[in-house]
Amino acid sequence: MTVKEIFELRRQGRIEEAYEAIRPMYAVHKGHYTSLCMFWTASDILKKRLKEGRTDEALKIFKALVRMLPNVDDSSGMVHATVIDLALRLGEATTAFSLLDFTNLLKLTERDFQPTTSKEGRTFAPLATRLLTQVFTALQKQPTVDNALQAMPLLEAAAKHAPNDPESQQLKAAIRKIIDDSQAPQP
Repeated sequence: MTVKEIFELRRQGRIEEAYEAIRPMYAVHKGHYTSLCMFWTASDILKKRLKEGRTDEALKIFKALVRMLPNVDDSSGMVHATVIDLALRLGEATTAFSLLDFTNLLKLTERDFQPTTSKEGRTFAPLATRLLTQVFTALQKQPTVDNALQAMPLLEAAAKHAPNDPESQQLKAAIRKIIDDSQAPQP
């Protein structure tokens, strides 16, 4: 089977077949098209596993996707956006995934701060805004200095790209409060 045929399986919605076909191929060859095919079919499988409630398997696939990123051409920025979207989905689906840990692997781009529009014309909040919102929620659930420090790189990127973003301001205030509270004398 060729990569082109595997992409055709994917286009037809036969993602399980596509995924099973690309895995052995990618194991021996990490070329341009093989890597792209592996990335997109694995992304489809991850989304399917989340819908099925199989979060442990989805998390394993996500970790594999992150490991394979250096082999994937992302000149369009679509791979980057997809990885953020998948991380957001995992963050919503399971507590076994730490969005705070993920933010340290991530470098936000200017595009991440732009709203996106679907083919149907629906407009969605920027990925960075969605990410900041989830990180802020995670930080509120576990307001530790370590977690606040983990959120700092994301906050710095947000301050650089969108200094007046409300979510950035909320996250900044939360981080400041956590750090200030940790330095306050204990009775």
